[in-house]
Amino acid sequence: KDNFEKAIKSIQQLDDADTSLVKFQIGSTTFRAYISSISDSFAPGWDGSEDQGRADPRYQYTSFERTLSVDFNVVSFNKEDYKVQWKKLKSLARYTYPTYGGSGFYNTANNVTIGDMFKKVPMIITDLSYDWDNEMPWEISKGNAAPMYTNVSISFTVLGSKPTKGSSVYNHI
Repeated sequence: KDNFEKAIKSIQQLDDADTSLVKFQIGSTTFRAYISSISDSFAPGWDGSEDQGRADPRYQYTSFERTLSVDFNVVSFNKEDYKVQWKKLKSLARYTYPTYGGSGFYNTANNVTIGDMFKKVPMIITDLSYDWDNEMPWEISKGNAAPMYTNVSISFTVLGSKPTKGSSVYNHI
């Protein structure tokens, strides 16, 4: 925690803090975020079935799913920044809400950019949570009493294009 606070203070001192960070965007919402972890999972699906004359089952490749999990911190440095960051957090939460139409409800994918690893890759949000440590400072002005740091955990299912053995896994290589 001390290292995190030192990093925050050093970034606060930089005039060009926004340009010194990797681009991190979900849909139309861009974050000045401090990524604490990224996890990328590949899950091929196999279906085993018995085959006449064999003791062991034959396996058929049946599905594929890729999921991405990102944990990051959103930090407000002053009152103006506080309002901007909370507006972005509310916008991110609304990406998980359903849209109601004439034939029921639905939601849409968002393009996600994380540095050069993922550039506008379509993904659906499968889980989003905010966490506030009890030792985080709060803005305490009337009508704005809320934490100044927010720990965000988000999980996506990567849609992208049809994966094949020869396709790119990450955009930068």
